Amino acid sequence: MLRLTRTQTHSALLDEELLAQYQRTGEAHYLGQLYERYMTMVYGVCLNILRDAHAAEDAVMGIYEELTHKARTHEVGAFRGWLYVLARNYCLMELRRHKRAPTDYHAPENMARYDATTPADDIELTHPDDLQRLQQCLQTLPEKQRFSIQRFYLEDQSYRDIAQEMGEDVGKIRSYIQNGRRNLRLCMEKKHS
Repeated sequence: MLRLTRTQTHSALLDEELLAQYQRTGEAHYLGQLYERYMTMVYGVCLNILRDAHAAEDAVMGIYEELTHKARTHEVGAFRGWLYVLARNYCLMELRRHKRAPTDYHAPENMARYDATTPADDIELTHPDDLQRLQQCLQTLPEKQRFSIQRFYLEDQSYRDIAQEMGEDVGKIRSYIQNGRRNLRLCMEKKHS
């Protein structure tokens, strides 16, 4: 696991104070101190999404690099929640980036699997509460849409596998997923306003 060294002089400062110091001075040790406090959380988020320890460690460093730019230009309310969303979105983008290069060009279903959008393409998760809202909205979907979305996005099953499990045509599964994504987006928009 990657570690940043803790500077004793900054250990007593609040998150907001460290962030303000970094934004004012641009000195990396302020941001490093702040990031160290939440590195375990960031690593956990990355490991949960990427499912690979080495990829998660790389992501932790990539997120820090992205943080050095975004922390200076974005208005940050609660740093922990903002960092959680940043880490989650970074890892989802990493997954998408790697899945866009399929290894089997002869299987059309694989192409469809890699080209498919994720719920995050339709739904922007910008607040810590958005993940909870998304989970609540998922429970409001019709059973076949919910089942298809969970299998496709959370369990990484193919259209064909889901179709066999449900006893449905592959085209129906695509329809359930597309309609489910739309319904999730609409539900999230209602809950956000």
